[in-house]
Amino acid sequence: MNEKGELCEKYRKFAMGRLQSDYEEMIKTVNCIMDEVKEYETLLLFINKIKILDSEEPLKTQMNIGKNIFCEAVISNFYRRSGKWDRVIVKLFDDVYAELTLKRAEDFITKKIELLNEHAAFYERKAHSIRARMHLILSSVTQLEKL
Repeated sequence: MNEKGELCEKYRKFAMGRLQSDYEEMIKTVNCIMDEVKEYETLLLFINKIKILDSEEPLKTQMNIGKNIFCEAVISNFYRRSGKWDRVIVKLFDDVYAELTLKRAEDFITKKIELLNEHAAFYERKAHSIRARMHLILSSVTQLEKL
């Protein structure tokens, strides 16, 4: 009887210790990926706003200066007349950035969002698999204890 209790406790600790930490790690990864998707979607909205903006009026926007603190920004017509609004700096990956034309940036961002969504779905499936394994082990341990 004591041996069965020790074995049940061992499996319960495994499920709650190791598998729970793996599950939390997968969820953190998914959240990081979704934050990156959100940033790319914001940039895509900005590019679309630049395209439809009247060339005579300045661009008014809010900028995230970190930790979701925003400030209002106005980009003058000088940049529009000098042709500097036809390009935007885009994060390619990690700390690698490139200056791309608006069309090229739009294409890149669209493909990057699709790719990131696929990665997020992959890690979500892994998280669900880990969660299912945890549930299976814990329910099996509960049934074993009842015997």
